[in-house]
Amino acid sequence: PLQWTGNAIDLVELIYGINEMGCINNGEMPLKQLAPLLYRIFGIEAKDCYRFYIDIKRRKNESRTYFLDRMQEKLNRKILRDEELERMRR
Repeated sequence: PLQWTGNAIDLVELIYGINEMGCINNGEMPLKQLAPLLYRIFGIEAKDCYRFYIDIKRRKNESRTYFLDRMQEKLNRKILRDEELERMRR
């Protein structure tokens, strides 16, 4: 089974991002259905997604999407490391 081991607010940020991208069912799945489904998949007790979203909106930094920003940064670093390893092997 999958178990979300990050913060609940990080999962909510991811859920909102997925929803805004329209990546599930061509964007036809309402957030009210998507959030409980992903909570269940990741073994999280049902939480009020909107309360976390309000907290995300209240963030004062230039970017309010802390988790998604870190994810993007880490993935880009991994890609650069992998490309460097590939160059070194040639």
